[in-house]
Amino acid sequence: MSEFLQKYLKAREEKNSTLCIGLDPAMPGLRKENIMPDDDIMGFCLDIIDKTAPHACAFKANSQYILFNLNMEQLQELNQKIHGSGSISILDHKLSDIGSSNLAAIHSAKKAGFDAITFSPFAGNIKEAVNQCHSNGLGIFVLTLMSNPEARIQKEFSRSGENLYEWIAAEAKDADGLVVGLTENATSKEIQKIREIAGKDKILLCPGLGAQGGSTDKLPAGNSLVNVGRDIIYSKDPVKKASEFSQQLKLR
Repeated sequence: MSEFLQKYLKAREEKNSTLCIGLDPAMPGLRKENIMPDDDIMGFCLDIIDKTAPHACAFKANSQYILFNLNMEQLQELNQKIHGSGSISILDHKLSDIGSSNLAAIHSAKKAGFDAITFSPFAGNIKEAVNQCHSNGLGIFVLTLMSNPEARIQKEFSRSGENLYEWIAAEAKDADGLVVGLTENATSKEIQKIREIAGKDKILLCPGLGAQGGSTDKLPAGNSLVNVGRDIIYSKDPVKKASEFSQQLKLR
């Protein structure tokens, strides 16, 4: 059992939740639903964690929103806040480069205090990245069948009768988890196929619930983290929303 899987199981049990809250703090004007009144991204994130942590076992910080706005000390403070709440932290970085460049990012993510990082498989070096993450005490989630409509390429491309998402799932067999969307981009059959290839112990990190219209009905048995971002963090009552989503996941 990997170090990250142990952290996940501990947080899931203590929180009685599989909810992962996406920290996507858009600057004012970038999203119509954004209620952040100014450019205090750090304050916004800390406030969301304070309010919603009782209902979430994980927080996923999107690097597109935070890495250009927060320094290393702030990232460390952010992770201290997440860990202090009993949750785990994931850097949604979609890492994808050659080995030496990946290693530099992995080292920085670990220094910042993150427990895991997301990885895009299209550079092809999935196994190397998994080894690099684990050698540095970092979990890794491989993008397998994403929630956005454009990601249909991951199931439309095939070779020798094997779809691209199936190949990715097989190559990522030693990763901690796979990113699999719950939107109409993926069918229940396809998600179940991924689960069969990856195994029940792998964590399915599933975006798409909430604003993207995804459904938990597709979620197969086994370890999972269901990510909700906009519907919680931009809500007028994020505590209520986080509680509702957490309860929804318990009832499935």
